[in-house]
Amino acid sequence: EESYTSKADLIANDRIPTYGVDDKDASFSGKRIKRGLYRCSNGMILNADCHAAANIMRKAIPDIWKDTRDYTFLSAPDVYGFHKLNLKGIPVKGIAA
Repeated sequence: EESYTSKADLIANDRIPTYGVDDKDASFSGKRIKRGLYRCSNGMILNADCHAAANIMRKAIPDIWKDTRDYTFLSAPDVYGFHKLNLKGIPVKGIAA
C-alpha cells in the first residue's frame, strides 16, 4: 500500500496515512520541489523516487529506519541502464534502453 509515501517526510517521521481510511487530517513536513526531488523539513534534498521507496518500506516495517542517522544515500542513487545489466548482450525484442 503506497498511498502518501511520496508526500510524507521520511526524516521527520511523518505519519503515513492510508488513502480513504485515515487521511482526513493528513499534513506533511516536506515537499516535492520539482520532478525527481524532495525537500525534507530539515532542508535535505533527496531523490523523490528513493524517498518514496524508503517510505513504502517504512509502511511495511515501521522500525526499519529507526537507527538511521545519515540519509545521504537517498540523495543521488546509482543509475543502471538496460545495457549495463545485460552483460551477455542477450537480444531482447521490443526493449529500448
